[in-house]
Amino acid sequence: GRVCVGGERCVEGTRCGEGGDCPVGRRCVGEICLADPRAAGGLAAEPDVLAFTFAQVGDEAARAVVLQNVGDAVLEVVELEFLGSATFAISEAPPLPIRLVPAQQREVIVRYRADDLQPDQGVLRVHTGTGGSVDVRLLSDAKETGQAAPCLRVQPAALAFGAVARGSDRVLPFEMVSCGTVPVTVQGIQRGVTFFGPLSANFDLVAPPAFPLRLDPGARQAIDVRYTPQRAGLEGGFWEVASDDRQSPLQRVDVNAIATPPPLEDVALHIRVSWDTDLTDVDTHVLGPGGQAWTCAGDCYFSNPNPDWGQQGRFEDDPFLDLDDVDGFGPENVNIAAPANGTYRVIAQYWDSHGGNDPNVTVEILSFNNVVARYGPVRLRASDDEWDVVDIDWPGLVLRPLGNQVVNRPRGPLCGGF
Repeated sequence: GRVCVGGERCVEGTRCGEGGDCPVGRRCVGEICLADPRAAGGLAAEPDVLAFTFAQVGDEAARAVVLQNVGDAVLEVVELEFLGSATFAISEAPPLPIRLVPAQQREVIVRYRADDLQPDQGVLRVHTGTGGSVDVRLLSDAKETGQAAPCLRVQPAALAFGAVARGSDRVLPFEMVSCGTVPVTVQGIQRGVTFFGPLSANFDLVAPPAFPLRLDPGARQAIDVRYTPQRAGLEGGFWEVASDDRQSPLQRVDVNAIATPPPLEDVALHIRVSWDTDLTDVDTHVLGPGGQAWTCAGDCYFSNPNPDWGQQGRFEDDPFLDLDDVDGFGPENVNIAAPANGTYRVIAQYWDSHGGNDPNVTVEILSFNNVVARYGPVRLRASDDEWDVVDIDWPGLVLRPLGNQVVNRPRGPLCGGF
């Protein structure tokens, strides 16, 4: 279930066959079979292979697959079907249908529970409302222990941090166990890499041991993983443990967490944008003191959701786009717990209709959970319409409304963050 790319990194997926052959619904790109946006109405599922390892009956593990609309029209996921072994199942099945506008993602968690010591296989088939489907292969492999060869067991296979508020952290452990009759050497623990990038820096190892690390038979080494949230939302990925265990040289520990913003009672400046139409995507832009729209230093928006403003490295004076709505109604919101001195500007920008009606947009300004101003509704009639809403002077929370004029301006370059 893993493919080496350019001799530098291994990612989950399927290698292209001779002549660039790939499974139905995928195409060959740089040796890897990637989702073809022309297939299944634009639905992609990454990775297309989920591999689970277990050591004994009753072992459980959970892995994530990301469903994404890589097409140019709205699609719906109407069924999640399992084929093959009943040891695979959806954990906390989402309500169906799942609607995805272009570029929108949704994570689905697949759970595996070993019911014997035999490997299992299955398929998660994801059906769309247009009759198309994409497949995710599901594999499990039993790990032999007590052999006269280096053996490493990593447990548990997943760490679920739950909800963690910004400004705090949580630490959970996993354990590496030497399970053979000869020593095993752990070469290191690295951030896992998927098609969506490496594991977030919000997950880190607390005082890890020096590597390479030799573990004698029966020896155990605890590893503490810390999660320190930033922008609100779901985060996840995996750590990869490399050892000289020939059967499982690379083992993974999946991690997932929910970052939550601080309560509004603790937020000095909260900007909320909502609108009255389905499917449409209206974006919130908050410009910092001296900032310009569409710049990575001065504009907080969907492609730059958490710039470092004020005192460098201090999160309290930074803006966080904690909710980015792409498929209608909103609300979107930006939180700044303790703004630095200066003038902030709020802009509402009409990104795309996705086939919906033109929106009437309303903007609210809150301070410590008190609504101090409400502007609009103002009608945006075309993509790239922008409404400059209000300037906010801080300290003092002096509001200087900019009227209801709408101007169509070309969008600028993106910063690359989503």
